[in-house]
Amino acid sequence: MIHGHSLASSKEGASRQHPTGRPRLAPWSPRAVPAAVALAASLVLASPGPSVAQTDNLDPTARYDVLRLKLNTSVRAKTPKETLAIIAEMRKLPQGVKGELIFFEGHAHYQLKDWEPAYRSLVEYLNTVGRKGRNYNLAITLFINTERALKAARQGGAERERAGHGWAAASAAFDRANKIREFWKAKAITFGGPKDDTAWAMARRAGGGILVAGTFHQPEDKKNKRKESRSLGMIALNRDGRMAWNRVILGTAKDGAVRSATALPGGGFLLGGIYRGRAVAVRIDKNAVPIPNHAGKPWVSAYAGIKDGEGPVVLRSTGGTIVAIGAETVTKDGTTARLPYTLRLAEDGKALGKTFYSGNATRFWHDIADAAAMPNGDIIAVGEARAQAAWDTRAGMGFLLRVTSEGRLVWAHRTPSQDKSDVRYSTVVPTKGGGIIAGGRQGQRLLLLKTRPDGRQEWLKTIPYRDLLPAAAREICAVPALRERIAEAQKAANDPVPDADRVAAVRQAACQTGTPFLSVASIIARQKGYLVLGFQGRGNRKNTDIRLIAIDGKGTVLWDKIYGHDGFDLATSGLATEDDGVILAGATDSMGAGGRDFLMFKVDARGDFAPWRQLGPPVSPTGKRAAKHPGPASGNNSTPQPKAAVNPPSAPSPKSQAPEKKAEASDQSDRSEQAETPDRDWSVPAPGQGGAMGSDESDDTSIGSIFGSIFGGGDPKGPASPGGR
Repeated sequence: MIHGHSLASSKEGASRQHPTGRPRLAPWSPRAVPAAVALAASLVLASPGPSVAQTDNLDPTARYDVLRLKLNTSVRAKTPKETLAIIAEMRKLPQGVKGELIFFEGHAHYQLKDWEPAYRSLVEYLNTVGRKGRNYNLAITLFINTERALKAARQGGAERERAGHGWAAASAAFDRANKIREFWKAKAITFGGPKDDTAWAMARRAGGGILVAGTFHQPEDKKNKRKESRSLGMIALNRDGRMAWNRVILGTAKDGAVRSATALPGGGFLLGGIYRGRAVAVRIDKNAVPIPNHAGKPWVSAYAGIKDGEGPVVLRSTGGTIVAIGAETVTKDGTTARLPYTLRLAEDGKALGKTFYSGNATRFWHDIADAAAMPNGDIIAVGEARAQAAWDTRAGMGFLLRVTSEGRLVWAHRTPSQDKSDVRYSTVVPTKGGGIIAGGRQGQRLLLLKTRPDGRQEWLKTIPYRDLLPAAAREICAVPALRERIAEAQKAANDPVPDADRVAAVRQAACQTGTPFLSVASIIARQKGYLVLGFQGRGNRKNTDIRLIAIDGKGTVLWDKIYGHDGFDLATSGLATEDDGVILAGATDSMGAGGRDFLMFKVDARGDFAPWRQLGPPVSPTGKRAAKHPGPASGNNSTPQPKAAVNPPSAPSPKSQAPEKKAEASDQSDRSEQAETPDRDWSVPAPGQGGAMGSDESDDTSIGSIFGSIFGGGDPKGPASPGGR
């Protein structure tokens, strides 16, 4: 920008140019003035005090001539403020401000970076004086620069305003979120070692306590010649929240994990998991010791390979049959397909039969993610089905399968995508009346489907991703030089200016990038409605939060809460408690002894954090409790040190737990959001009306078994040995 130029000699005229080719400021050549006026002007200029006010005793003509001489001196001295003061006095006189005086006014404003008045004066000069003006060329240059600066200033003002509004919303929301996160961190309980330990499943213990099962990850110990391993690990909690014991079963492996847990009559448990590359079903007593099977060996059944699928689900039907549900790749007559199956086991572990469900489903690649036992003894399994053919570009479809405890198909359906994104069901829960609610995801939205007992759709809802900070906070994301703009806005409002670290932290929270991901991990039935437990995040999975949504029987969202801290926080399962609260379990690396650790915390009926106590089962509809409350062993509700593990080298050490505090009221605001229904709902066809495990063109609902019943362990090539390790 051009801020000032030397005055040219009056003899050089307006055509004199700067050596660099840039226009110079041409002199203002006043007309000749009488000698008396010149003498008076010189005396005024030489006298002390404010010069502008000392012309008051002169008549208008003499005053005007004196001010012109003083203006010439001010312009040469490059004192723009004095120049503007002189011109302001000249405007009061009858002669006014004309010609080159208008330019000098614009030039003075330009020097002071007063872009608006500079722009007005330069426009007036160019329009009224034009090319005849001595400073025309310089006026053109200043006009261009002023126009550019004015545009930038206006943009900066808009950015400053946007930064001010966005910062107020983002800063307040960031502080609220941090307060909630710190409160959650103080209430959460962790357990584990220095590597990644994850809780995948929970079940009720006899007496009202809880079994939390998953993976214990032991690092390599070269000194003791111990390899890195993952084991089927679990901890037992009493009803008052104290730890009773922690265990590792089946020894160490590279891939050991418990993925499902079911309480059995008599106090034992049925576990489904992964061990040494196989899907396994394990039956243990109340102290996590495998019971004998029909052959007198440990009750362990390894029945399928898991290299091409997820961990299995093992449960007990209401009729007493133990059923393992999964998906396995099989080949027959040159056709390879990944098909859902059920493996039925007797109470003593003896295999009763394994059935694959095919029909015309051989064109699809299936995964089973979860299953549930229905009150009438049936089994519901959910997952995903993908087309196998390279030419079939359809997105993945949600998959539902209902079979009897004997393995006979009741119905099966696939949910096609409504927006060309993958559909996947990851969990299912029975409802009153014999129907189900399945939960999962459709693209970047949570998906909930409720069906009637015959499989027909009752309703289908989707719930969008929810940012931790409100939409207004994202106004700061597109503001360049954010801290400078915030500083300007804060100073204008007489508010303190935040430091660079706080601005960076708030901006990172408000302006998260990356593709959103989210899904449902579990659905927990409670007295009035359901709790949808899920997870969400952006970009990679290293920054994941827990999401808990309360819905009623019609799928309407009642409240929506997010829990977590900076890092990976995941809840995989939940259990309702006697005080209408819920216990959540999963994994976290936001706290603990390193890596990911078992995570447990409790919330009340509104989703606010609750004290770690009263973990017993909820009251039944008859008003009776499901288990007798034994009461706490002592007056201290903190978690004690665990007893020695069955396999100490593989069992992680417990983490510290915050001492029990009086219940505190969380300032977490309840944010309700109405679940949205897609424009086109999927209608599940009734049995016999087409679509059951078939292609879109076929209405064949008959489903047989590729291999019939396979006895003894589930590998298509032959029975597997159920021996224990």
